[in-house]
Amino acid sequence: MADPDINPQMENDEQKNYGVLLYYKYAAIPDLQSLFDFYHSNCTSLSLLGRVRLSSHGVNVTVGGRLRALEEHIEAVKSNALFEGTDFKLASCLEPLDDQVARECGFTSLSIRIVKELVTLNSHPLLKSPEISDAGRHLSAAEFHSVLQNAGKCEEKSAGSDKKLILLDARNLYETRIGKFDAPDVKTLDPEIRQYSDLPSWIDNNSEQLRGNNILMYCTGGIRCEMASAYIRSKGAGFENVFQ
Repeated sequence: MADPDINPQMENDEQKNYGVLLYYKYAAIPDLQSLFDFYHSNCTSLSLLGRVRLSSHGVNVTVGGRLRALEEHIEAVKSNALFEGTDFKLASCLEPLDDQVARECGFTSLSIRIVKELVTLNSHPLLKSPEISDAGRHLSAAEFHSVLQNAGKCEEKSAGSDKKLILLDARNLYETRIGKFDAPDVKTLDPEIRQYSDLPSWIDNNSEQLRGNNILMYCTGGIRCEMASAYIRSKGAGFENVFQ
């Protein structure tokens, strides 16, 4: 017998609500196999699809599924002290993705892997990745917006200084074609890279455009800015002011 307190229409609407969840966390993982088992069990039981990458220094997750299942997943992850302070980016949609979009975004299966690096900044095996502890300062969405909106005013006040605000897009060509920030008073640099591992070379070749300026970076989920901002700051004097 149906529960009279449950509205069938509301229940049906909830079942149609889908979403996409992105999050990452840099932290020392003491037991990778245990964490792997958690993700496999949790994501499978909640019918979540997508990609989970685990390494000894953190996790990088992009999964999709029913909105309620994603919310349950977030609560389960939050119960682990390792994920304290994690920024969960959850976007909802009313209908499931069509097959073509699902294939393009990787939501046709669940892939969980233990990897050496969460993101590969440089494909050269002999080059050491920068220290993530040296990453640029985090800004909230409101702070990021405020910096862009007030860029022209700030530069007018500091007319005697050559320091400017540079907006650096850390995404690849495919992503930038979908859309990008438009800030009239801010110099925007789009590296037009095909893959993330091309970014260090672009930074090296364009370092003079960055030197001595305030660099505001953005990507899709945030994790690429972590490593890229650390790489910029590792260049030393003149590259300290990096924000993400």
